[in-house]
Amino acid sequence: MNVGQRVRLCLKDLYHQDVVEMIERETRSFEFESIEHPSHPDFERAYGILWEAFGGAGEMEPIDAIRGFLEDDPYEPVPSGTYIRYFLLIARDKTGKIRGVRDGCVLYNPAYAPDLCLVYLAHIFVLPEARGTVLTYWLRIAPVELAMHYLHELHARGRIALPQPDQPGKYYGMRLDLAAEMEYFSPEDPISLQRILFYGRGGFDVIDPRHFPYRQPDFRPPAMIQATGNTPLPFMLLLRRMGRERQAKLPLDEARAVMRLLYDDFAFFCAPEFLENSLDLVLNRLEDRRARGKAHVDLLPLPTGPRDLQRLKRVFRHDIFQRFYAGDPATLPYLDSVRARLAQNPRWFEDQLTAIARRLETRVPYVYGSRDKDVAWEGTPTPEPADASPPVASPAAAGTNGRREDAR
Repeated sequence: MNVGQRVRLCLKDLYHQDVVEMIERETRSFEFESIEHPSHPDFERAYGILWEAFGGAGEMEPIDAIRGFLEDDPYEPVPSGTYIRYFLLIARDKTGKIRGVRDGCVLYNPAYAPDLCLVYLAHIFVLPEARGTVLTYWLRIAPVELAMHYLHELHARGRIALPQPDQPGKYYGMRLDLAAEMEYFSPEDPISLQRILFYGRGGFDVIDPRHFPYRQPDFRPPAMIQATGNTPLPFMLLLRRMGRERQAKLPLDEARAVMRLLYDDFAFFCAPEFLENSLDLVLNRLEDRRARGKAHVDLLPLPTGPRDLQRLKRVFRHDIFQRFYAGDPATLPYLDSVRARLAQNPRWFEDQLTAIARRLETRVPYVYGSRDKDVAWEGTPTPEPADASPPVASPAAAGTNGRREDAR
């Protein structure tokens, strides 16, 4: 005889207003604000939080560059024709203390792609007091609201013509992409795993580095770069294509536009000679693929939980560096350290994945998505693209016509 039974909760049972009320209760303890000018009283504090987290690794622009971003007129295009709207978002708690910061840019160039708007999610940092709350999720998608306001203003000022100016719920007829950079996965780096799961659960994919060997520019001062050499960082570029998350392929023209928009932003604080090699490398790879009759590059799905951790094999930092960034000086210290681990235990990577899965499986899913599929919080594994060529393991079967056949 059972004297008790654990009860899970089905998301489909919630009425839409229930969802609104739940989110409102979780969010009301925070207040979000966009810093619009460096004279804002919280500007230096917000910048300092990001600099402390990212500056030491050469992943953060100098403060003078950020001041310039905020002082520039976002309604005047740069020489390439790109419109750039920098944002610096802060979240305060009820006492007025900053608990999270997010920065990035909204980018649009009608000459690159007239119906594409790119939101570059540059840096995010949530202070320890607010971790484990909804704040992280809102800081990930709050820039979408800023992008919508920006596009509306550009249209109202006659700078651009939106395809559907009276349809804000449909992003004015625009394709909207969210882009983020991240280190490739390595088992001994727990932060990389946390970030990958965070973005994987948020609908982001990796642009296949086979054809898109992305590098983040060297953000250090020019004098330091001249003294020590230009060392851009091999990162994976993540995309969430709003409303198109189930599509497993990225058109070449869209991939090219994304790359050019990002590097138009970087050109504000990086000298051209420090950008051209990385930019041209990716653009040339895309053109090579076009010359072979291909119209797309693959989007690699990220894991969302213990059931699809095998996806990490396709973004294993060691293998990616060897295959697609061979000889890159920034990769050498890491490769040397991992070679030593693999020499001692050739199954080191697989053993680490097994251990990670055990840790993740200790989390009990209290919420599931549908009674039809009994989908738990981490979602159903997504098939890999059919023509992918993974560096380590063979992928699972793929859906047809570049579409993923199951839910995330």
